[in-house]
Amino acid sequence: MDRPETDSEVIAARNNILSWGPVVEYLREQHHDGYWGLAEDVYWPKWIATVWALLLLGELGVPGNHPSIRAGCEYFLKTIGEQDRSWPPPKYAEDDLRGWRLCWEPCVTGNMARTLAVFGYGKDSRVQEMFEWLVKNQRDDGGWNCDTEDSRNGEPIHHSSFMSTIEPLWAFSSLAPQQWPKRAKETVERGVEFLLVHKLFKSDKTDKVIRQEWTQLHFPMFYFYDILHGLRVVS
Repeated sequence: MDRPETDSEVIAARNNILSWGPVVEYLREQHHDGYWGLAEDVYWPKWIATVWALLLLGELGVPGNHPSIRAGCEYFLKTIGEQDRSWPPPKYAEDDLRGWRLCWEPCVTGNMARTLAVFGYGKDSRVQEMFEWLVKNQRDDGGWNCDTEDSRNGEPIHHSSFMSTIEPLWAFSSLAPQQWPKRAKETVERGVEFLLVHKLFKSDKTDKVIRQEWTQLHFPMFYFYDILHGLRVVS
């Protein structure tokens, strides 16, 4: 609508979202301690846990100053504050749930850095650390990848993933540039170039569409990718 965040109708629309049925239901499902799903896991079960609830509510434009949103954000930040930040991540046994619960990876870190910024946490030192982590863990080709080795043969993966790259870039686009950490401008430029070299959805070698599903539009985005989303972020 090309209206600023301070426009009275924009403010009214954002406040009215709180009375919309699906949002009311989501907030009702939140535990009084601030989490959704399981207390010990902010990521699993998928689509239900704290991460997914906050991602969706952020995309829907729920105001970040709502008490439920603040409680959810604080719960998430407390949880990841206690996790290992190594990348690639430590090797955990298959039955060691700590490995499954790690949120320090490009997709989740990027998605949640964006969501927290949208909710007004952009200047928070804990969120700034997430942006710094993204800068530090960018790959040589300019993108990011949540997979570090090929599951078929265990060989290291050297090429970035579109789905892992779009989340960090979307995060930076949601944060005022004056709040970016050091080297973020170069990081963003390299990330955008990675997508543009591939024309947002094509192989840089064959010029063929990499995945047909990327030509189909999504909502909510979660960790998905499509050409319109790519265009929105790079622009």
